[in-house]
Amino acid sequence: MLNKYGRVVGSVLLLGLLFLTMAPMWVGAAPKPQAVGQELLRNPGFEGSCGGGWCANNWTRDTFTGAVYGEIFTPEGWVTYWSEGTNPVDGRPYGRPECKVIPNADPFLGPPARVRSGMYAIMQFGFFRSIDSGVYQTVTGLTPGATVRFSAYAHAWACDDDEHSAYSCADAYQTLFRVGIDPNGGTNPWSPSIVWASGYSYDEFRLIGPVEAQVGQNGNVTVFIRGTTKWPVKHNDIYIDDASLVYTTPPATATNTPLPAPPTYTPGPSPTPRATPTPRPDGAIVHVVQPGDTLFGISLMYNVPMEQIQQLNAGSIGPNNLISVDQALVISIPSAPPTAVPVAPTQAPADAASPTPAQVAEGGDTGTICVLAFNDRNGDSFCQQDTEELLANVSFSLGDAAGLRGQYTTDGLSEPYCFSALAPGMYRVTMQPPDGYAVSGPAYASVGLTAGATLDVALGAQRSEGAGGDTTDPEDEDQGGASQGAGALTWIARIGGILLLVVAIAVALLFFLTRRAA
Repeated sequence: MLNKYGRVVGSVLLLGLLFLTMAPMWVGAAPKPQAVGQELLRNPGFEGSCGGGWCANNWTRDTFTGAVYGEIFTPEGWVTYWSEGTNPVDGRPYGRPECKVIPNADPFLGPPARVRSGMYAIMQFGFFRSIDSGVYQTVTGLTPGATVRFSAYAHAWACDDDEHSAYSCADAYQTLFRVGIDPNGGTNPWSPSIVWASGYSYDEFRLIGPVEAQVGQNGNVTVFIRGTTKWPVKHNDIYIDDASLVYTTPPATATNTPLPAPPTYTPGPSPTPRATPTPRPDGAIVHVVQPGDTLFGISLMYNVPMEQIQQLNAGSIGPNNLISVDQALVISIPSAPPTAVPVAPTQAPADAASPTPAQVAEGGDTGTICVLAFNDRNGDSFCQQDTEELLANVSFSLGDAAGLRGQYTTDGLSEPYCFSALAPGMYRVTMQPPDGYAVSGPAYASVGLTAGATLDVALGAQRSEGAGGDTTDPEDEDQGGASQGAGALTWIARIGGILLLVVAIAVALLFFLTRRAA
C-alpha cells in the first residue's frame, strides 16, 4: 500500500516539476500591471535591450523626416527630430545636428561627466551652428483619462572656444531644454497640442520638468525631449539621460504596455536640397557646402580621398577640417589623377556581381552601402580621422532577408568600399576583425536602404592580443547586467512560490491517502 502511495506522490512531484519547467513561459506571457509610479517608457535610460551591451537593434538611423543620414544614430525605441527652420535670434536656419549614443568611457567620463547613469546617454551637437532638436517616443495602450508625468535629465556644453576646457562659457541662456507630452500620441514636434516644461542646465545633469498631462481617448501619448540653442557657437552640445514616464493617477485596468508601433511620420521641415555639382569652365568639379556637411562625408559623396579635397582647398579649409555653409570646395580638376575604384580581394557571390546595363539605367531605383573599418584606438566606437587609421584584413559581409549579398576584405588603403546596385530594403553589415583585434563597438549594423540613397557604415576594432573579435550575434548574448537584477529577483520569487505550492499539494495528498489507509 505504501508503495502505491509512493508512486502517487512521485507522480504528483513529477507533475509539479513539469509545471515548474513550463511556468516561465506562462509567467512571461502574463501582462504586467500598470501602477502609479511604474516606468512606461521603452529604453528610458538609452541603454538598449541587451542588458547594457551592444546589440543589432540598439542603434537605428530612423529619423523624423524619414530620411537616412550617416551622422544620425538614435537609441532603440526613440526617434530623432530637428528643425531646419529659421532661428528667430539671428535669422539663420537651424542646422541638422549630429546625433550619437555615447558610452560611459573616455572622452565622456569628464569632468564634467556626459553620462548620468548606466553605460550610455544621448549626445546631439552643432559645430558652429545653432540647433533645435531632440528625440521622441510614442507610448500606446495607456488608460484614457489617466494622468501621466514625464521628465528627463539634461545638460549643455556651450562655448565659443577651447580655452575653458569642456566647460560652458557662452550666454547663460544659450541652451533651453524642454520636455513635452502630446496627450493624443501625435508625432509632430511643433504641434500646439504639446504640453511643455522647460529649464536651463550647463555642465551638470539637472532634472528638466516634470510635465503632466491626461491621456487622450485613444490611449496613446508621445513624449518629447528638446534642446534649442540661440547662437551658432563652436560647441553647441546637448546631453540627455534617464528619461521617465509614469502614471500619477491609478489606471482603470491593469493592462500591458505594448512595444511602440512604428511612428507615423508627420512631414516636418524639408531638408535643404543639395546643389547638383556642375563643372566650372576650366572643368573643375565644385561642391557648395550645405548645413550638416563634413569633409569626410563630402569625400564619400564624390568617392574621392579626403586628402585630395584638402590639397585642392588648402587656403580655404580651416583648422581641424573646418568648413562653412555656402563655401565652395574644389573636388577635382581635369589634371587630377582618377580615383582608383577599390577591388574586393574576396570575390562577391554571383548574385552580388557588377550591375547590368539595365540596372545602371535604373540607378535611381537602387542604392549603395559603403563600408570601412578603423583602428578604434580610444575605444569610443567613433572614427577620429586625425588619429585612427583604416584597418586592413577586416572581412565585411552584406546580407538581407534572402541571404548573403556580397563580401569584401579591406586593404586599409582604398576604403570606403561600396556595394552598389542594391534594391531598397533592410540590410545587415557584419564585420569580422583580423587576428589580434576585437570589435570595440557593434560587430553588426542593420540599415534601411531607400532608392537612390548612399549609406555609410564605419565599424571599429581594437588590438587585443589573442583575440579574433567577437562576432556572436548580440541578439543571442546573455541578457545579464545590473538592469536585469530586479527581473532576476522577481523570477526567483515566482518560482519559489510555485515550488512551495507544489510541495504543499503533495503533502496534503499524502496526508489524505494516509488517513484513508488508516
